Amino acid sequence: MSDNPPQTESREPDQLFPDGIGLSVEDVRALLARKHETSVPKDDPILMVVTILNAFLGRQDELQKKHEKALAAFMSEQTTAYVRGVEESVAGLSKTLSGATVEGIGKAVGDMAANLAGHRSTMYLCTAVMALSALLNVAVFILEAVWHG
Repeated sequence: MSDNPPQTESREPDQLFPDGIGLSVEDVRALLARKHETSVPKDDPILMVVTILNAFLGRQDELQKKHEKALAAFMSEQTTAYVRGVEESVAGLSKTLSGATVEGIGKAVGDMAANLAGHRSTMYLCTAVMALSALLNVAVFILEAVWHG
């Protein structure tokens, strides 16, 4: 990456990224010495893996930042569209409510009360039919028990 941190004693600038991603070759050598009690010389080819993995981490970080920007832009567009839709709905609702009169609301309430009364009588009729059906079922079971009893 082009914006490497300044070189320090324990860190090599081409091995670290500004945000702390990755390990320097010296860090890896120290880790191997501490964990495996093995000294790896600075010019050992295995340490090239550190450079490769650090480069991979850097590219992955760039890709993740690119995706975060794209996601933020997408969410912004979706939020803007959603807010616009809500504003349009509220404006339409305001027009509808302002057009309604007290008489219109009273008529709607009256119609609803009439519908509820009709539903109430229908519910009473359904309850009576269910009760009669239950009694008929009990009678059938009793007669069947007496005949086969």
